[in-house]
Amino acid sequence: QTAARATTAAMRALIVGGSGYLGQFVIRAMLDAGYERVDYTYASNPLPEVCDACTGHVANVASGEGVREAIDAVLRSGGLDVVVNCAAISSPGACEKAPETANATNVPKQLLVALRERFPPVTRGDTGEDPAAKKPLFVHLSTDQVYCGETANNLEGHGAHIAPVNAYGRSKLAAEKMVLESWPHAQTVVLRSSIITGPQSPFKPVKRPLFLEFVADALRGGNPTTFFEDEFRCPIAAVDLARHILVVAAAEPGTKRGVFNAGGPERLSRVDMARKAAEALRLSSKNVVAKSAACVDRGVASPADISMDSSKLERATGVRACGWELQVKIAAGVPYMPA
Repeated sequence: QTAARATTAAMRALIVGGSGYLGQFVIRAMLDAGYERVDYTYASNPLPEVCDACTGHVANVASGEGVREAIDAVLRSGGLDVVVNCAAISSPGACEKAPETANATNVPKQLLVALRERFPPVTRGDTGEDPAAKKPLFVHLSTDQVYCGETANNLEGHGAHIAPVNAYGRSKLAAEKMVLESWPHAQTVVLRSSIITGPQSPFKPVKRPLFLEFVADALRGGNPTTFFEDEFRCPIAAVDLARHILVVAAAEPGTKRGVFNAGGPERLSRVDMARKAAEALRLSSKNVVAKSAACVDRGVASPADISMDSSKLERATGVRACGWELQVKIAAGVPYMPA
């Protein structure tokens, strides 16, 4: 039951919240890479049967119900090498309306408690072997909304720029803190993602509208659509985020670990995204109406500029995320052949 990473063919993973959008891309990437087993948890939306190497387990990450059973199922198969936590309430509006519910789901307390029960803290023995090497890698998906939005191209680090302006960002920052305090640093990766783009999820469509579906529908529709000109993000393709996860999961304990920005290479306003999408899809941008975010009351504060410098992650993994034009084409069904 150690976290040996000799080859991906011998690896076993648990994707918490794997029935969600990103989780499905991570499952597919791991199966394509030859993982021996990739199990996942779901709250109420199981995937159709994927393959014999992928089993779903119903679990409630807020209460912890079913979490231990999911972990034990993978352990019985021969071990657990990596846990990827994709489970979250990711709607800022929903988090603002029910912050306690958001915290219970977004801060993975019950998941970490269950993992620590199965992998108790130990000290370095006389052999000098690092006990962290015996534990699975914990990859936690965080968000760019931990930044306050007052500076461009935010770096990870510490400072006044890390100050969430809404309940969603606060819950995710609290989650980062708990993960880093509860699990060995040598086996912990936190990825602060931006807007995640792509086509529909590979195994089962998610119920929420995808961002690029919304953009394409607005461009093709008959009515003007407002896009904010003063909110900046660094969108990333789901396939590229999954590629980053594959690399850190295969790395030796203590390497390629820590907190990383996980955005795409371009700092874009939503107006930029819509107009560039129009160019990529060869559509008119006449429906794109540029306005300030201050013109709309969304019922929740939204940070203005949470663009990120993700070069630290790129250096660690060697994965170069694709730019916005290619993200648009991937979402439209163009095959992606990363270099």
